[in-house]
Amino acid sequence: MSKILLTGGLGFIGHTIVRKLEDTEHTPVIIDNRSDYCGAIDHNELETLITERKALFKTEVTDYNVDIVDGMRLDNIIEDERPDVIIHLAAFPRAKVVIHNPQVGCDVILKGLLNLLESCRKHNVKRFVFISSSMIYGDFDQDCNLETASKNPIEPYGIMKLCAENLVRNYNRLYGLEYSIVRPSAVYGPYDVVDRVLSKFIVKAKADETMSINGEGLALDFSYVDDVADGMILCATHPKAANETFNITRSIARTLVDAGNIIINETNSNSELIVSENDGKYPKRGALDISKARDLLGFNPTVNIEEGLKQYINSL
Repeated sequence: MSKILLTGGLGFIGHTIVRKLEDTEHTPVIIDNRSDYCGAIDHNELETLITERKALFKTEVTDYNVDIVDGMRLDNIIEDERPDVIIHLAAFPRAKVVIHNPQVGCDVILKGLLNLLESCRKHNVKRFVFISSSMIYGDFDQDCNLETASKNPIEPYGIMKLCAENLVRNYNRLYGLEYSIVRPSAVYGPYDVVDRVLSKFIVKAKADETMSINGEGLALDFSYVDDVADGMILCATHPKAANETFNITRSIARTLVDAGNIIINETNSNSELIVSENDGKYPKRGALDISKARDLLGFNPTVNIEEGLKQYINSL
């Protein structure tokens, strides 16, 4: 039995993990600052989502409203709670927010991380799970990429996440802090904000409005939130996850055109898809290889995008 503290525990992925942990012997504790990410998310939408997410909890989960950039308050909480594991999800949910405001992005992704790592070191946290991103790989095609593939991020978010990974590993080398690093991709599902690509497509489809796609043939490894949450829990609790890095995705690349057409069909929409030339701001991505997580952890994602989008649309 472990106490697992989740930064960003009221977020899209975080609250899903909390709900799953409630059905185990592990005890979740939440730190979340309810950020609207510099106005990127409508404040009223965010407040409504947080209320809906918390209503799904079966138990009274301890919840601290604190920013991880506030090192003193953060350290006091970790000292008081003495978690066995920290799952660090608190960051920006969209790369575009960091592109538009890299200084704030750096504060959260790097300064906030260092505050957490220092508290872990001081208070003997057993394992630190860092949620990174597939954006660290930069451009890659639809062939699966192992965790050892080259890393060439092309925008500030991916660059900072890669730097953060190195900081986590350095705390293991210097202080023996056990870690697990997770690289998810294109996570979607119920109780998400409407600022992500599939969410926007659903809104457009329901209004019979045109969907715009930036880049012909652009594909992503769309991963259903429940599958990703299961993988992250394995990274937090499985003995073989110690000091390892994992791709935690569906491991199937699907084009945005495919996704748009699925949404149009599921919503009986009259929307049209318009594909423009890729502007190069974001990396070209495909499927990630998850054989390491399958073999070591027994990770087994099951939800394809057709079923995942159906569940997502039905939840709205």
